[in-house]
Amino acid sequence: MVGVSGHRDLQPADLPGLREAVTRFVRQLKELLPDTEVRLIVGMAEGADLLVAETAVALEVSVEAVLPMALEHYASDFDPRTFDCLQELLAHPRVSCVELSTPGCGGTAPHSAEQRDAMYVNLTDALIRRSSLLLALWDGKVSPLHGGTADTVLRYLGLRTDENPGPETLELTEAQEEAAPGERIVYWTPAARSSGGGVVSESQSPCFLWGTGDGSLQVQYTMPAHLKSQLAQLNSYNLEFQQLTQAGRLEPGSSLISALPESVPPSERPMLEHMDAQYRKADALAVYYQRRSDRLFHLFGVMAFAMGFAYLVYEKLTEDRIVLIAYLLILLSSLGLYYVLQGKRWFGKHLTYRALAETLRARFYLRLAGADRDVDAAEVLALSGIDRFHGFGWIAFVLKGIEPSEVAVQPRRGGAADGGRVEQVWIDGQYAYFTRKVAALEGSSRRMKRMRQGIFVVILVTISVLFVFGHALHRIDVGLGVPLKNILTFTMGMLAVLLGVWELHQDKMATRELLWQYRNQLTHFSRARAQLARMSSDRTRTAVLAELGKDSLMESYLWAIHRYHREHEPPTAGG
Repeated sequence: MVGVSGHRDLQPADLPGLREAVTRFVRQLKELLPDTEVRLIVGMAEGADLLVAETAVALEVSVEAVLPMALEHYASDFDPRTFDCLQELLAHPRVSCVELSTPGCGGTAPHSAEQRDAMYVNLTDALIRRSSLLLALWDGKVSPLHGGTADTVLRYLGLRTDENPGPETLELTEAQEEAAPGERIVYWTPAARSSGGGVVSESQSPCFLWGTGDGSLQVQYTMPAHLKSQLAQLNSYNLEFQQLTQAGRLEPGSSLISALPESVPPSERPMLEHMDAQYRKADALAVYYQRRSDRLFHLFGVMAFAMGFAYLVYEKLTEDRIVLIAYLLILLSSLGLYYVLQGKRWFGKHLTYRALAETLRARFYLRLAGADRDVDAAEVLALSGIDRFHGFGWIAFVLKGIEPSEVAVQPRRGGAADGGRVEQVWIDGQYAYFTRKVAALEGSSRRMKRMRQGIFVVILVTISVLFVFGHALHRIDVGLGVPLKNILTFTMGMLAVLLGVWELHQDKMATRELLWQYRNQLTHFSRARAQLARMSSDRTRTAVLAELGKDSLMESYLWAIHRYHREHEPPTAGG
């Protein structure tokens, strides 16, 4: 999702150059995302918005026209010729249209100047909330006008908030180092206004911007490396899904939509269906790569056991050189497989796609319960630090893509019955799931503990027998010239190898961390169930659901971080 903001009163002589700059930028995005839909979010105002929308559809790029008010009311901001151009664009098959509703602004015209200003501020909020990247046709000057181009850019970069009016002037500095991962980026195309004043610098070329202080903007003329990398990873995600689906290698992901209560408003269903489609996509890929990485861990466990077995056979049973050759072949094949398969990142992809799927699951139910406005999943993602790990940062792009156009209008919960249905599907379902998983893993842990104790006892008994009867056992031949003492030491060694390989396998599978995560998740959902059982007001119930959403998301991210650390180095201080 690329948001667009720009001046209405562009210099007519500059229009061809601006159109060419926008064309180059959009083509660069298409080259980086050949298997991913590029979508521009445009307010469709006169001037820069319409120029960008026309350029995009000419390049076969989708445009989401987000109007600040109903079209019949918006018409008063256009002259007849420009309004005809707007209507023609809205009729284009690549253009979809959403009309925002603003709290406190009635649906009948005429609207007051204050109401129209509030509508443009609402549009700015929607652009900032839904955009992964902002394209700005801007003169580079600070303006106090709320909802204007400068206001949109400064708010997007975090230099202006409702509490902080931001800088009165801006300082542009050419970047000496790359933008940090997670930094909000604006692609700035300098655009002079016909009302006069020119741009902040006549020699300024289109560039990427990010904020580093109250009034300081870093300028870079090539796309930041982390942004280019994240776009490539996003495209790889979509390409993998397409290829694996076409090859019939993906199982259908589990669906969330089937449990929707009947009272969900029809206007909410398209957004929930879109979230569900994205969830099923991420879940199917997560399951696919989990199975592949698990099989790889199993294979290396078997190879480690085979190497231990071959060594003990050579040491205790026979000194045949064939055994040494077998040992060497297993060792070399293991190394070869490791170097061939490590570049495929099956394990890393499993973690990334599972983190995305769990985020989408939480966002789906929070939206259904009307609590999504209270949970910023991208903010939780950044707070966890997981977006700084290789392969995770692009998740924020997908989350921007499922952001609804409207946040001011809260979905109706349909009363206690509907709220109870949401809690039954999400909270009770997850509570039952984590209860089963905790019980299964605890049972497995107890069995493994008993097995370790049994093996330890057998090893102690064997050592005791060897200590007392060692010389006698050495004289007993069990065949092929192998004394009984060697058979016992071989058996003892095999039990130790088996135990060591199993512990290594469990360590690679991070079973302890998984049990820890399931217990924590169970605690969160148990607490939410208990709190909701004592509450009746929608406001307090929504607050509980929002808190649960944040806790559950953070737990999923922390688990992914722990798993990631087992296979990779942590990110450096610079990202």
